[in-house]
Amino acid sequence: MKPDHDKVRQNLGELATMSAQCEQAERQILSRATARLEEVGSQIEPARKAALAGGDEEQTKYQDLVHERGVLEQVIARAKQTLSIT
Repeated sequence: MKPDHDKVRQNLGELATMSAQCEQAERQILSRATARLEEVGSQIEPARKAALAGGDEEQTKYQDLVHERGVLEQVIARAKQTLSIT
C-alpha cells in the first residue's frame, strides 16, 4: 500500500499550523506569567511587613503571594524551555 502523498502533505501542513499555534500560546503564557510575576513581586514586601505586624489574615496573604511567585517562576521556566529561550 503506497502512501497518499496528498494526504501526507495535508497532514504535514496541519501539523505545522498546530505547532505555530502552540508556540503562540506558549508565548502568551510566558508574557502573562511574567507580567503577573512583576505584580506579585511588588506586593510581597508590603505584605511581608503587614504579616510581621498583623494577624493570621496578613500572614496568609503573604504566604499566598510567596507561593504564587514560586508557581509563576516554574511556569516561566517551563515556557522558556518549551520555546528554547534561556
